[in-house]
Amino acid sequence: MRRFLRLLTAVALGAALVCAPSAGAAEATWLNVSGHDPLLNENGDGYWESATVTVTTDADAVHWSLLSAGGQAVAEADLTPDQLVTAHGPGGVALPISSATTGAPLPAGTYAFSVTATAAGKAPAAASTPIFVSTAPPLTALTPSAPTIYPRDTHPGVPHTIAFRHHLDTTITQSTSVMFQVLGPDDFVDGAWIVDGDEPLLRWNGMYQPPGGGMSLAPEGTYRIRILLSDGDHWADGPLSKPFTVSWDYRALVTTAITRPAAATRTATLTQRHARVRAVDGSLRYRAFNTSWRQEALARTAHRVGVPRNRVPGYPVLLVVRGRYQWDIDTDLEVVTPDGRVRDIDLFAAKDRRRLIYPIPRSLVRADGTFRFRLLWTSHGPTGAPGRTGRTDTVGVQYTRYVWRGPR
Repeated sequence: MRRFLRLLTAVALGAALVCAPSAGAAEATWLNVSGHDPLLNENGDGYWESATVTVTTDADAVHWSLLSAGGQAVAEADLTPDQLVTAHGPGGVALPISSATTGAPLPAGTYAFSVTATAAGKAPAAASTPIFVSTAPPLTALTPSAPTIYPRDTHPGVPHTIAFRHHLDTTITQSTSVMFQVLGPDDFVDGAWIVDGDEPLLRWNGMYQPPGGGMSLAPEGTYRIRILLSDGDHWADGPLSKPFTVSWDYRALVTTAITRPAAATRTATLTQRHARVRAVDGSLRYRAFNTSWRQEALARTAHRVGVPRNRVPGYPVLLVVRGRYQWDIDTDLEVVTPDGRVRDIDLFAAKDRRRLIYPIPRSLVRADGTFRFRLLWTSHGPTGAPGRTGRTDTVGVQYTRYVWRGPR
């Protein structure tokens, strides 16, 4: 048992000797390397034209190297005697990094600014800080995606938001602070908002946050976007965008009908079989003379109507034929396709003794904006009965269009 205790005591003493510091160990050289201005983008626009590294130390000699991602030195030097004196001060020495330092512009990427410091009687010290090199194009006046935006509008076809391509790469947006603000009339300022490097566009929807909170529509007027950027220890105003306008106008959906006399839309009378068709005061009036039952149309007229180009896409365009008929089956419709084929129509939006309504397919509208069709009339009253007549008074096109409303 005493032998075991002696072994434990020996092991503990040996561990204490290993862990205890040597009485002659040298004090480490004091070194601090910081890069508060780590972005370099030498493109001539005046922003980020050099990076800055600050070295503070008590060393007798300092050597620095700028290393690529692969570890190769692209530039290196020793601190000059004057730089060493400054490095011994509380603020350290600021070392600019640019093509003047490296001898040539650097490819884009992340570099390491590595520093080794030595002093007599002290252990050497080493430290490093990253340098980010961008090759993004110069910042210029941003161009708006549209001359005017309409934040109150909700329909497709006009811009409701404004967008600007900022041309900043992720190296810039991830290594420094970049923001943007919106400037408008009467000292209006909205923002600043952080620029997201993963999103190539700056966007603004015409809304802003007033001092009282919530969101409000920006006043009507002329606006610009300004880039704000952090360059070293200060914020700088970047370029202003070209102007754009905020309008409070908006569009409302309105159903409109263009109606013409039936005789004015007629291009030809194709069939008068045991019947007569006459134009009277713009109406087409029919009278049957047959004394035997016939299923074929007694009268057939060809027509052409214009389909307005300012119609709202996605909303139906209706052919509306109005008249007076003895029976709802007295009138019928054939359509003429753009390639000249004739199709009989069996399905209608509405069909009775006063009207015939047919949704015009987009495929039947010709390149010149016209729709061609044929109106058929047959008397289904008792054969030989007097007064077997009918009339088509008007032919119209009903469609939906946008109507601009003011800010009221």
